[in-house]
Amino acid sequence: MLDYYTLWVHQIKTPIAASKLLVQDLGEQTLKKQLEQEIFKIDCYTNLVLQYLRLESFHDDLSVQKENIEEMVKEVVKKYAIFFIQQGLSLDLHDLKQTIITDKKWFVVILEQILSNSLKYTSQGGIEIYFKDDTLYLKDTGLGIQNSDILRVFERGFSGYNGRLTQQSSGLGLYLSKKIADELGHELHLQSVVGEGTTVMVTFKEQKLLFE
Repeated sequence: MLDYYTLWVHQIKTPIAASKLLVQDLGEQTLKKQLEQEIFKIDCYTNLVLQYLRLESFHDDLSVQKENIEEMVKEVVKKYAIFFIQQGLSLDLHDLKQTIITDKKWFVVILEQILSNSLKYTSQGGIEIYFKDDTLYLKDTGLGIQNSDILRVFERGFSGYNGRLTQQSSGLGLYLSKKIADELGHELHLQSVVGEGTTVMVTFKEQKLLFE
């Protein structure tokens, strides 16, 4: 059954790729940008399912080595640039010249899910990403998370108040991030204030950090 779902996800990516090409031929720019965003979201949800399925064989192609945090962060930010532009959000990256021990492909998945989550619930202000005291911080000025939901945000299938309110939550993103972080030996936790925003932290206490 796992092989079937994996094959299905790979097959559905073909029409997604075709849709991206067709959108390029549209002349009306506003409609084009809206369609690009929606196709991007579909692609992201498809990748989310694929990564979830790959958890079953997490250690099969694990490649743990020194990786540059700044490069990984910028790679993910570039991928989601369209949302910063369309939503008029600011982006502040600083103090990221740090090397950690991790698996790049899996750590990028963590970053993608956290950033995607922040963008879903941040309509004004912006996102700040920085490194301090063995911890990577991703701070947004979004809706914030209800106190009753904070302890459950990493549960599989849990969407919480914000997810029900906006109908944008899959209930998989933060669960997947936490599972990957645990497998890599990283600590993933968050702090949030309703109406002010959320800060997600990835801590690397068990590793020797290598400053550039």
